[in-house]
Amino acid sequence: MVNSPYGGKLKISVELKDREKIDDHARGALSITPFTDFFYDSLKISDGSYSPIEGFMSEEEVESVIKKERLLSDLPWTIPIIFAVDEKVYAKVKEGEEIFLKDPNGEIYGSINVDGKFHLRKKEIAIGVYGTHDPKHPNVEDLFNNYGDFAISGKVRIFREVPLPGNRYELHPEQARDRFKKMGWKNVVAYQARNPPHVAHEYLQKVSLEFPGIDGLLIHLVVGRLKKGDYSADAILNSYEAFIDNYHKKEKTMLGSLSITMRYAGPKAAIFLAIVRRNFGATHYIVGRDQAGVGNFYDPYAAHKKFDEMDIGIIPLKFRDTFYCRKCRGITSDNVCPHSPEYRMIISQTRIREMLKQGEDIPEEIMRPEVTAVLRKGGSID
Repeated sequence: MVNSPYGGKLKISVELKDREKIDDHARGALSITPFTDFFYDSLKISDGSYSPIEGFMSEEEVESVIKKERLLSDLPWTIPIIFAVDEKVYAKVKEGEEIFLKDPNGEIYGSINVDGKFHLRKKEIAIGVYGTHDPKHPNVEDLFNNYGDFAISGKVRIFREVPLPGNRYELHPEQARDRFKKMGWKNVVAYQARNPPHVAHEYLQKVSLEFPGIDGLLIHLVVGRLKKGDYSADAILNSYEAFIDNYHKKEKTMLGSLSITMRYAGPKAAIFLAIVRRNFGATHYIVGRDQAGVGNFYDPYAAHKKFDEMDIGIIPLKFRDTFYCRKCRGITSDNVCPHSPEYRMIISQTRIREMLKQGEDIPEEIMRPEVTAVLRKGGSID
């Protein structure tokens, strides 16, 4: 049997309605277009991805998550889920009322039943979540420059399906669980990715499938809002299609997308992303080097340590740094390879992006040719 949802039950608040009924329901009420981050979060709250959360967090819950790494229910949780607004919206919003949410095309897709509003202590959030208030950190820069100075809290409801960047592979937790059941999978290992696959990724995925009892692999790609310079959603999805078609067993592998804003919060983000995958049914979770990190803001193995400190009901499969060793003639890690660094071909996404931009050949020791071919078609980097 696949893993139970975090907190025991998927919290789903999708109430599909036709457009006329939605418009009638919202007539005369305040409606706003949320910033991209909160748009994605509202959808993932409602489909159960963020269970047991049912809405945007109150000031008290945000503070509990930042200072104690706990929800008010005392469940471990590491990332505050907030809905920031500017002063103008803050002044209009009243506690106890329902406000309506518009998608990027201006159509109403959901609502928040407002139960509180408060001033955002941005510096406290920056330090508490990302460990820095340096504007070079992409999420910190967003927090100070793109988020309003206030926030509202309350339960979310979604009234209609909304097109998303990874639409053809977008999964809700219930859908993933149904597919696992049909495939006969009970023990599922989830792999978090936001880049096209190179051979070190392939190594982690295939070694994980060798663990006793593992029935299948969920490759779950974050394709919502990434940082500037990251790959486009199409590049990530198309490259993984080519990779799986040529190098994975279909009966052992499932590809899915997750349209959210990436939180580059290192160990705290790793825990959050693992909780999300538990809600999809994963029993195991791959934790590589510098998971969910950015730049040099976090210790490369901080996420490994974080999983030692927090029990979230999913088994972490921890991996050391992997690379191609010219002496071993294959992918290995610093945990088992006896050869000196001069033999190591470090596989860096930054370097791969540079090689693609400059039209350089990418060695097969770094990336499978089918993946390289997809990325060379152009438009791969946002």
